[in-house]
This record gives sequence, structure tokens and C-alpha cells, in this order.
Amino acid sequence: IAHQLTVNVQLPKDKGGAEGMAVWIDSEGTIRPEYIAKLAEVQGLDSKEALKNFRGVRSFNSDHQVLLAEKVEELIKEGLPIKLVIIDSLMGHFRSDFSGRGQLADRQQKLNKHLHTLMRLATQYNIAMYVTNQVMAKPDTFFGDPTEAIGGHVLHHASTYRVYLRRGKKGTRVAKLVDAPAMPESEAIFQVTEKGIEDV
Repeated sequence: IAHQLTVNVQLPKDKGGAEGMAVWIDSEGTIRPEYIAKLAEVQGLDSKEALKNFRGVRSFNSDHQVLLAEKVEELIKEGLPIKLVIIDSLMGHFRSDFSGRGQLADRQQKLNKHLHTLMRLATQYNIAMYVTNQVMAKPDTFFGDPTEAIGGHVLHHASTYRVYLRRGKKGTRVAKLVDAPAMPESEAIFQVTEKGIEDV
């Protein structure tokens, strides 16, 4: 989805885009420029231009991730038309840098500050924020989904829209809207192909 969004944000407004750039802060080594180039061609964009219109950077710990998010404002002030910031994965470094219950309060405080930086950038500069997250097992769950998002209430309250992704049948994926203002919970089935995200 992040690769697709990196291309879609560059599309003209009459094709659903924002005529802007994407910044991708990658904590998990998931950026694939060759896939971005392929998706750009499918959308009718020049693949070389599409790669120029995105900035991808690897983060190595939670401090580095926070710093990179703060640097986005400098890029905007330099005149880059940034319209999307992707953080994949938001909680990966926080989870490894703050292990154990004894550090939970420190982790949540740092996470809260990081999220407020992202929310301020989104509001002040009209930028979309897309963050991925991890889930953990809830072994005490007998009914319903036995997984829970990492990050707790701090992350839940900072997110305007929360979508839970899971594998579907026959190579499909299911996106479930679990939290959104004035919208009911709902699901959509899609598949990821060489052409990108496609409805089923």
C-alpha cells in the first residue's frame, strides 16, 4: 500500500492525486524503488520522474526516526511539494529500544511527542500521514480477533483513521476500517499485483 501511495500522491489532481512528493521513513527495509517505478509506469507517469519525486530514508532507532520526522519540515521550507509522509513501521524501533514493562512509560511519552510532531506537520502543511504498525497476540482472548495493535491508547487517539489489514482467501487481502470519524466499521477486499492495489 505504501508503494502505491508513493505513486498516487504524484498523480494530477483530476486523477485523484495531489501533484506532490512522498517522504518515506523506513524502519524495516521495505522500500523497493523498482516497484515504485513499475507502479508509476502503470499509472502513466515517467518512472524516473516518479523516483525523483520521493525521498526514502532508512531509520536505525527511535531517536533517528523522530529526528527524520522533524526534518520533513526543513524539506517543505526548501520548497519541496511534500504531500505524504510514510512511516513503515511506526512502532518497530520503539518496541526494540524500549523493551520490558519498566520502560513502557518512557516509550509512550516519547511516542506521544513523535505523534504530535506528525500531527502538527499534517495540520500545518496539509500533509497526509500513513503509518504502518505491528500487532501482538492477546493470548487471553477467547472470542474475536486475538491480536492487538502495538502502541496503546496514545497511538489510537493520534490516528484519525485506523485500518486493520489481514490475509483473505485466494491471495486477497482484507482492509477493515476499525476507527474513523463519522464512518461505520466496514471491510474491503483487494489484491496486490504487479499493477499495484486492485479491487476484487
